[in-house]
Amino acid sequence: MNLSPSQKKGFTFIELAVTVGVFAILSTLAVGNFRNTTKALSLNSLANLIASDIRRAQVKGISNQSYPGTNYIAPAIGISFDTTYVTAYMMFSDTDGNFINNNLGAACAGECTERLVIKDGSKISHIYAKRTAGGTIKSLDSLHFTFQRPDPEPMIKGKENDLITRDYYYAEIWLTSKDNLLTKKIIVWKTGMVAIQ
Repeated sequence: MNLSPSQKKGFTFIELAVTVGVFAILSTLAVGNFRNTTKALSLNSLANLIASDIRRAQVKGISNQSYPGTNYIAPAIGISFDTTYVTAYMMFSDTDGNFINNNLGAACAGECTERLVIKDGSKISHIYAKRTAGGTIKSLDSLHFTFQRPDPEPMIKGKENDLITRDYYYAEIWLTSKDNLLTKKIIVWKTGMVAIQ
């Protein structure tokens, strides 16, 4: 039995072209969303890592032991950020008692005990701080959180563009993705609370 042309089964060229076109558009959207999601997850992971490193400095600082019967006071342990080196930050041991890392720079020397490198292309874009709870936000060139036994609250010190070291109540570390489209903020209060926004 012969079928008439209207009874034949199959796709026409136009139907096939429309199907392939719709599939291509949906694939492009899915790949774009996947890349954005990957960037967001990577930046979120970096923010969590930095927050945990601040907590690690806190734990090391308050667990440092002094030796009974001596004048030895265990050095404060800290973590420092510098806007000159936006792809790394440092863990340091404050051996001179000034609550800052005296050896900011590309190399881990002097008080620096560990240089922590940001590897995914993200970077520290800004550092901000307030001197008082109701104060105004200031842009900083460097920022140092130090912890010394028995106090779990950080000493927050930093330098503004005038290079004078000051005490701060509140600090923000801003992170930016490699393409500068996504940002994440780590907030540290004088009370020791650390938050990610």
